[in-house]
Amino acid sequence: MKAINIIILLFFISIATTAQLSLQWDVAIGGMGEETAMSAIETPDNGFIIVGSTNSEGSGKLDGYIVKVDANGDEEWSQTYGGKKDDQFNAIIEYNGKYAITGYSESKGSGKKDYWFMMIDSEGNKLWEHFYGGKSDDEAFDLIKTFDNKIVMAGYTKSKGPKKHNFYIVKINTLGVGKEQGKRIWDRTTGSAGTDIAVRIKQSPQDSFIYVLGHTTSYGAGGMDIYFVKANKERGSSKEKKYYGKDNFEHGNDFCILPDGKFLIVGSTMSDSKGFFDGYMIQIEDEYYKAWDKQYGGLKDEEFMSICPTENGYVLGGFTASQGEGKYDAWIMEIDKKGNKVYENTFGEEEDDKINKMIQCKDGSYLLIGYTESKGDGNQSMWLVKTN
Repeated sequence: MKAINIIILLFFISIATTAQLSLQWDVAIGGMGEETAMSAIETPDNGFIIVGSTNSEGSGKLDGYIVKVDANGDEEWSQTYGGKKDDQFNAIIEYNGKYAITGYSESKGSGKKDYWFMMIDSEGNKLWEHFYGGKSDDEAFDLIKTFDNKIVMAGYTKSKGPKKHNFYIVKINTLGVGKEQGKRIWDRTTGSAGTDIAVRIKQSPQDSFIYVLGHTTSYGAGGMDIYFVKANKERGSSKEKKYYGKDNFEHGNDFCILPDGKFLIVGSTMSDSKGFFDGYMIQIEDEYYKAWDKQYGGLKDEEFMSICPTENGYVLGGFTASQGEGKYDAWIMEIDKKGNKVYENTFGEEEDDKINKMIQCKDGSYLLIGYTESKGDGNQSMWLVKTN
């Protein structure tokens, strides 16, 4: 009888775990053209502001697109910004009651493509904007609010450094007025003769250093490797440069800083994969040594785009072509602290439904964002997937 009770208890624990990763709602947003969601943030009213791009509205080929939805995914307002060429938002954060956004602009600035920074209010109205870059291509993929109340953006530059793409981090002042508003405090490049692109940036609560993640063809063992840089918080100069990979292609898309100062990196790998790409995870310990790595996937493509810590482990968000209903589907996985899979689920229909980012909500649920070709009015719509 005791054994039966234990089995029943484990069954209900399994159901509780499963319920955390099931679908609450999903919505497609956009017009008759193409839209994609790149980043999102939860608002005080439990809704969300999503940023990305659209070619259904606006004045150019591609415009920066901002959408506000309520807690049920219903659209409340939207704004488009841009010029006659391509412009896109890639990241959004909260900043002193406002919202700071970054991405790239081909319509304004001094080069072919420049870092684009914009400050908006809670209704999506532009307060001010600024552009950073040189004569060639410069694109920002992420930004943070630093502990000294400034902004640091991360991406790549082809205007500075060697000929190809280089890690590019830019620190700016956002509190001044006039010429001081948006003034560049410093900028730094990291890389060599290959392609080096930064996609995620965070500041450590333990040592206040800035950590930047991306991928590189300049260093490492394979065609492309994960590139992880520790930067000085005052000047942005590199303190450590590490790369992780095998004999093929590895991408780093997101990382989390653990309370003990260690790191977990997620992305994808082609090395030793069952399919083309597998979801990939690395734990980095003392002296940036790779303690272990794990691959997850089936006979086709998988990639992790985000990682969120939980009490008992981590939740990973990305996309898969091996499972689900369509060509690509949203993919969410819960793992324990040793990287063992606890549960996974997929969301999507018959066409491509891909995830660019996942965020953890205040109530413990998750919002996955990207694009869908299965739903919506146009060829491709912004796609929001909310778990319960």
